[in-house]
Order: sequence, then C-alpha cells, then structure tokens
Amino acid sequence: MSLGPRWARRRRRTRCAPALLALVLLLSLPHPVTADLTLSSTDARLLRQGRILFKSEIPAGGPGGGAMGGTALALLQADTDTVWRTLVDFPGHAGLFPRVKESAVLERGGERTLVRYRVAVGPFAFRFHVNNYADAAAHLLRWELDRDRDNDLFHDQWGYWKVEPWDRGVLVTYAMGGRTTLPAFLTRGAGEQGAVQTLRALKDRVEGPGGAAD
Repeated sequence: MSLGPRWARRRRRTRCAPALLALVLLLSLPHPVTADLTLSSTDARLLRQGRILFKSEIPAGGPGGGAMGGTALALLQADTDTVWRTLVDFPGHAGLFPRVKESAVLERGGERTLVRYRVAVGPFAFRFHVNNYADAAAHLLRWELDRDRDNDLFHDQWGYWKVEPWDRGVLVTYAMGGRTTLPAFLTRGAGEQGAVQTLRALKDRVEGPGGAAD
C-alpha cells in the first residue's frame, strides 16, 4: 500500500505547526494583572526608535506549568482612545491577528464579551472561543479561553492588552500565555514571531501608512 498521500498530509501539518502556535498565543483573565515590566534605558531607547520589543515574561493566569508565550511592547504615535477603540473592536480582530479570518461576537454583558475566532492555516481551519474583559477606565483588556466550549488546538489560553500614555505617544503591552495540543519542538519561537506581527499590524492600523517605521 502506498504511503504517499498519508505522508504528504503529515508533512503539511508539520509545516503549519509554527503558524498554529502563533495563532494560539495571539488571541486571548479575569485575574489581576501582575506587576508591570521594568523597562531598561536600552528598552526605552529602542521603543522611541519605533522598535517592537519582546520579552520572555508570561503573564499569570493559567493553571499548572508548561506554558509558552511572552510579552511584547511597542510605542505608537496615536492617542490612547484610538488605540483602545481598535482593541475592543472585536469584529475588527480579523486581519489584526495573523491568519484570523473571522471574529464574531456571540455574547455581551457588563465588561465581558465572548468572541468566536476562526483561523486558517493552509488547508486547515480552526475555531475557538475567548472571553474578553474590558476595563475602559484603566485601558486594560484581559482575556481567557472559554473552556466550556469547543476549542481546536487549545488546552488553555490567557493574556492581556494594556494601553497607557508614555513619552510622546502610547505604550502598548501585549502579554499572552497558552498551552496547545502541539509538541513543544514544533512551536518553539512562534510566539515571538506572532506577537511582533500583531503589534506591527496594530501600529499600521492606528498610525496609518504615514506612521513611523519599526
């Protein structure tokens, strides 16, 4: 019996694995956010130059060990309210996060918004559900996977966005953690790549084509 078609399908899944983790870690605490990151003078200089920074610190929120993720930061040349409105425009998350093709609001109530995301990686499509908690006064958007619903690829997922005035612009912090069904050796490094892509997309969206380059 020929193994050709079966082997080809396995190779496609393997090639898609790093992109899948980027999706896993990109979207998604009704838990208090831990202490802010301390920025060094080098960090501040790079942010002012338009660089997007990535640090290995994973936010608190997920049970147990073995989480993957990190924290990305960028200085945007926009006002706080514009950035905040972009982040809480949940249907607009399609195109903001890499490979997200649909972000549909299923429920709203108080600070909570339940969003169903559909992502596409090559020939594969996946759906998962995320509870978002928006604190407009603090410009803090927290999220976690809705574990009571069907979620492809995910064991867990959590994180937050934080928007605050800084220097002559707005400092945006994007922290995320997650656990997937994929083996760690297939997903190593994908979290940083996906986080940087997401902040770059946010930067382009709020600054427009004339914004500063990173």
